[in-house]
Amino acid sequence: MSYLAFEPFVMCVVCKSSLTSAASFFQCVNPACGCRYPVVNGVPVLINPASETFQQTDFLSGEAPDIFFKAYKSPLRKFLKKVQPDITLNRASKKNYSLLAASLKHKTEVRILIVGGSIDGNGIQFLKNELGKDTVLVESDVAHGPNTNVILDAHNIPFKENTFDLVIAQAVLEHVLDPFLCVKEIYRVLKPGGQVYAETPFMQQVHGGQYDFHRFTFLGHRRLFRHFKQSGAGLVAGAGSAAAWSLRYFITSFAPTKTVDKAMSYGVNFLVFWLKYFDYILGQSKGSYDAACAYYFLGTKEEGYTLSDKELLLLYKGFRY
Repeated sequence: MSYLAFEPFVMCVVCKSSLTSAASFFQCVNPACGCRYPVVNGVPVLINPASETFQQTDFLSGEAPDIFFKAYKSPLRKFLKKVQPDITLNRASKKNYSLLAASLKHKTEVRILIVGGSIDGNGIQFLKNELGKDTVLVESDVAHGPNTNVILDAHNIPFKENTFDLVIAQAVLEHVLDPFLCVKEIYRVLKPGGQVYAETPFMQQVHGGQYDFHRFTFLGHRRLFRHFKQSGAGLVAGAGSAAAWSLRYFITSFAPTKTVDKAMSYGVNFLVFWLKYFDYILGQSKGSYDAACAYYFLGTKEEGYTLSDKELLLLYKGFRY
């Protein structure tokens, strides 16, 4: 999708004024600000020029760092990646994306923002396949990728208030410095009645190198979205998947070098993947909530709503005290 589809809704992340586009950049309309944002291979880089974490120049090459995704060109590597078993049993995404698709089906001119959308998340095709022709789909990331049509920092989303009907943050909030600020930004850009969908890990080891910061319990995840009215929440993957992750990283922790770690990481998946199938047996058991691999949250922006901490504590589902 061309950025022209969402150009009317973008704003300067420094002064919050509107932006106008030229052939190779976006320009802030506020003369006192005058910030300029480059467009690289048709992708606007709407990053704050003063950001300490990401600089606009990081994206001028049009390439993505390997930590976000690896685009293998070798047929052998593609084959090896394809046959490698996943150690996570995701039982939630397809169902939840189907529910989201059904909730949006009756609407026209739907606007959706995917945060961390350089590649497709698990199950998201069940939503994409149902989108109408008038849907504006903004697939954003802090990396160039197959899907990326805008570069942004989720701490400072470059879109005006009340713009989107749905914001998706799938496997993203563990990789941001301040997830509470990012969720606040998500709330701001959602329309009243708009929906947020997030999947965030709990019992997973580091998988983003230096860009991996946070984990959440079930209640911690709910509190992160305390200003949203809950439509659904639960396990993405349970204790079986968490056990597979733990055993995989235990084995690879013996690797003496990064090269050996990569080789071991590939092979170990074949040894431990079967543990994830215990999630079929455990289902949504209380014990699984204390040992889950990841959780999801689906909620609605309702002006003035806040879940109190007293109410939050009543939502505990596990056994541990």
